[in-house]
Amino acid sequence: MIFKKITVLMAAGLWGAVAVAQAPQPVTLTIKQAEELFFKNNFMLLAQQYNIDKSAAQIIQAKVYPNPEVTADMIAYEGQNYRTFPTGSGGNFAAGFEQLILLGGKRRAQINLAKTDKKLAEAELTDITRNLQMQIWEAFYTLHNQQKVIEKYNKLLDKLDYLISGYQVQVDKNNIALKDLVRLKSVYVKINNDKSEETAVLIEQQQKLNILLGITASTQTIYTTEDANLYADNSVLYEDVLSKSKTNRPDLNVANLEIESAKINVSLQKRLAIPDITLRAGYNQQGDAFLHQANVGIGIPLPIFDRNRGNIQTAKIQVEQGQKNAEYKQLQIENEVLAAYQNYTRSVEEYKRITKLINEDFDAVFEGMNNNFRKGNVSMIEFADFFESYNEAQTEVERVKEQLALAAAQINYVTGTKNF
Repeated sequence: MIFKKITVLMAAGLWGAVAVAQAPQPVTLTIKQAEELFFKNNFMLLAQQYNIDKSAAQIIQAKVYPNPEVTADMIAYEGQNYRTFPTGSGGNFAAGFEQLILLGGKRRAQINLAKTDKKLAEAELTDITRNLQMQIWEAFYTLHNQQKVIEKYNKLLDKLDYLISGYQVQVDKNNIALKDLVRLKSVYVKINNDKSEETAVLIEQQQKLNILLGITASTQTIYTTEDANLYADNSVLYEDVLSKSKTNRPDLNVANLEIESAKINVSLQKRLAIPDITLRAGYNQQGDAFLHQANVGIGIPLPIFDRNRGNIQTAKIQVEQGQKNAEYKQLQIENEVLAAYQNYTRSVEEYKRITKLINEDFDAVFEGMNNNFRKGNVSMIEFADFFESYNEAQTEVERVKEQLALAAAQINYVTGTKNF
């Protein structure tokens, strides 16, 4: 009986734990907190860091000298006397030792190439980080925009629901025409449909942000008017942005490192055309001429047919290709900077203009309009038109705030630095 009770309690506890696990806890984040979670939890970033470790391992490998080779031979079967593995004076044992000596600085060139590859891995990690951070800003501020818009939709729908309930009572008493109630319900349906569409975008952006941050939660974003004002008041000069981009862009660094790597490879391929020496030493029990014969020798390939010309030419072409890629990357960056700067200045102007036009007075007018409508001082058509205009204006304010934050993020992105 006691065992049965314990089993029931354990099952109930397990069910409760599963229920809790299936209900993600909500989390409230600022953009700074979101980036902290990103550096801590992002699986793509963590996986990319292993490339640096692999490159460091290749440096160790490049420093290693070729292994010596040791050989040993003995007679397995002596057919004249029908003996297997004969030993002593009737048998024979031979041993050899070989060591490859690398010439022409090949090992040094391979080490330099491995070190450059590590720098490339580090630059690529920085570039991936930059791209992922841009995705975080995009997802974060798009999600915030959706949340604020839906929040305003809910407030509007609550007010409409209250008005519709009151109108329904009056229509039932034949004090108000049915067409006015229908018109009010039409406004409700329109706003509710808009809310449904925005909710679908919200869910998509929340999923994207959660994956980037390595969490599973109902994420609530924080982006205040003070934050937006900081973005708008930051003095950004085109010359500074362009200078920072040329100095700090990791993708430009990758392009330059690829040129450096290609040049080192040209040097390596030329050195590989230089023959290496093989030193040999051996012992033979019976010997070719004497008993217990010891030999030393040297071997070197003659570069008659293979002089590594094809690989050298390929490496030279890779240098030229890398230089063209770097020139293209430079042009691309200059145009990205110009577009980002123009978009930022436009977003600042738009934000300042719309916050000046739509402020607390706008909400006061809305409340006054709502009260006058309930008192019958405003017609249904006037109220419905104002209601929809107010809804569109509030949505536009959030859109402008979102675009300002994304424009600031773009400045960070094109410079490869933290400006905001």
